[in-house]
Amino acid sequence: MANIEGTQARPWIFRLRAGLLLLVALVFFSISGGNFVARQFGLTWLWGLALAFVFALLLGYGVARLTRAMYISGAAVLTLLTTYLAYDFLRNAVGWSQATSLILAAVPFVLMGAAFWDFRRLKEEIRRWADAR
Repeated sequence: MANIEGTQARPWIFRLRAGLLLLVALVFFSISGGNFVARQFGLTWLWGLALAFVFALLLGYGVARLTRAMYISGAAVLTLLTTYLAYDFLRNAVGWSQATSLILAAVPFVLMGAAFWDFRRLKEEIRRWADAR
């Protein structure tokens, strides 16, 4: 990536990627968890926001500490579970044929697999980028 003067420019770390979907899921999970705990204890929305921040930090720390094998195993389990739930919903609740349900269940399989794969690469890129600074 060259800039106008012809020197090598550093690539922007947060370009559009599939791994950002998992970051959005982290934010959604954190806000949901913080809001749920705050409502259970009758706390205000500020406490819910603080708890969401704590959830995000703990989940981010946990993901950062995972080994490669643990990450791939967890990603495989979640991807297969999501695929099965999509298939089961399409087959039983919607009442579509087995072939149609199976083909459409491949969509979340591909999306989840790509998001987990790219999130792992994004995590390593962020780590390298932070170490270079």
